[in-house]
Amino acid sequence: MRCLFAVGLIFIFPLVNSQDKLDVNINTFGLVSSNDQIVPHYQHVNNWGIVSSLDQSNFFLQAGLSYQILDNRNISLKTGISVVGKDKVDDSFLQEIFISGKAFNFLNFSLGKEAYSPVAYDDRITVGSFLYNSNARPVPKLTVGIYEYLPLGFTNDWFAIRGGISEGVLNDDRTSNGKGNSADNVLLHEKWAYGRFGKGKIQPYAGIVHSALHGGVRADGTKIPVDYWATFFASGSETLGGGEATNAAGAHEGFWDFGIYTNVGKHGVQAYLQKPFADGSGMNFWRFNNKDFKIGVIADVKDIKWLNKFSIEFIRTDHQSGQGTPDPYYPVSYNGHNQGAIIWDDDINDDYDRFMHEVFDQTSTGWQKDQVWEHIRNETNNGHKFGGRDDYNNNGVYYNSWTYHGQNIGNPLYHTYHMASAYNPEEEWKNSRVFMNTRVRAVHLGLEGNITPDLSYLFKTTITNNFGSYSEEYVTRESWKEVDNYYYKGGKTQVYSFLELNYMPKKLDKLQFSSSIAYDGGQLYNSFGWSLGLKYKPFN
Repeated sequence: MRCLFAVGLIFIFPLVNSQDKLDVNINTFGLVSSNDQIVPHYQHVNNWGIVSSLDQSNFFLQAGLSYQILDNRNISLKTGISVVGKDKVDDSFLQEIFISGKAFNFLNFSLGKEAYSPVAYDDRITVGSFLYNSNARPVPKLTVGIYEYLPLGFTNDWFAIRGGISEGVLNDDRTSNGKGNSADNVLLHEKWAYGRFGKGKIQPYAGIVHSALHGGVRADGTKIPVDYWATFFASGSETLGGGEATNAAGAHEGFWDFGIYTNVGKHGVQAYLQKPFADGSGMNFWRFNNKDFKIGVIADVKDIKWLNKFSIEFIRTDHQSGQGTPDPYYPVSYNGHNQGAIIWDDDINDDYDRFMHEVFDQTSTGWQKDQVWEHIRNETNNGHKFGGRDDYNNNGVYYNSWTYHGQNIGNPLYHTYHMASAYNPEEEWKNSRVFMNTRVRAVHLGLEGNITPDLSYLFKTTITNNFGSYSEEYVTRESWKEVDNYYYKGGKTQVYSFLELNYMPKKLDKLQFSSSIAYDGGQLYNSFGWSLGLKYKPFN
């Protein structure tokens, strides 16, 4: 990080007099909340980590500058740096420091901490992306990819592609919580690939986004082995051993993304269906075991004076491949396998009668494979298929999972242990995984437009029903015994609402005055927030 900071200074400060290539932003605002435990949802999410959900600061200053080093036919190159200052000085931090650009007018690259996502669909007006979003502080990473669709000439431009790969490191404090399954300096692997068809009015597309955590160092100094290619392909690794020898090396999340770009009259419309997954059972959506989704529409509106853009989204993440436990487990020891070990089909060796007699005390004979597995499901899994309880954004190997400096890298609607403890401090959370609430249903509306030529607005409201997580609902993730008085039993409704006004007077076009109000209310907590701020761009 110090090296990146030095490089940024070398590029930027000798050139500050070149105002045509220099961009400076200063954003200062005050934020007050009626709830001293938790900030209203839309005053902290999707803002690159400037405000945290538990922020006790009241004054914020964000200052950043970027400089265009090169910009020609073959390569463009810029560098930037930004800092966030708070009235509690120790909470201030370096938000961005990066070098990024584009080669040959199609290949993008970035090195460092840059507040940009090539995957998210306008997090400002939507709920926010499942992954690779703008919710937490920028992660230090190297990214190479094609950010914008590139038409393929040999298809007469009927087919276009985009995609890329990132390699980063989660270098925040991840082990001071005392959790044995925590690790510092966890590696973050991300990649995405999309294809788009057509060049007319309707252009369908399909893509996949994959994120993985691997490596790192435990609090006791133990290094977690890295098997890069096994992590890349989400395959088993003998290098790591244990469960990761047969499952997948590292922790994995992702989502499928299908949609269309089209025009409705003069209005540009994007409609999409996204399917999140955390393992093979969720990834194979064509087997209809993945019932979770995000269905959304974003529209750029023309010829309506008060409306420039709107977003509608319907979200479900409460199924998570079903209630069935992830794997079948031996109820007793058998043939060298301890009680609690996973039952593999190869362990039975076609001697089904012996297996059923010694494991399930069945005296009948003539057992066949399908009958055996039906009995196992009925006896150990309440008749459900195995492979459920995916527990999105959580992972048993990495307690902090998809967080960075305590904020979600994943779905912004999910609540961490610290958030849940703030709105229900009396609950005795098991806290075996960082996210207490990952099973959510939601309806979202976002509107953006102009009231007058100088005055714009942003309005968002999201209604959620929160069911917690399978890891909190049951005594263990592999058990069917529910915890007593489960907090999210039956679901808890919560509403997030937000209105922001921005005023940019014509005679003071370098200044923008802003103010926002937000209210969260429902069965989880109540919180009202108000902010007042000023943005300054000296080189408009």
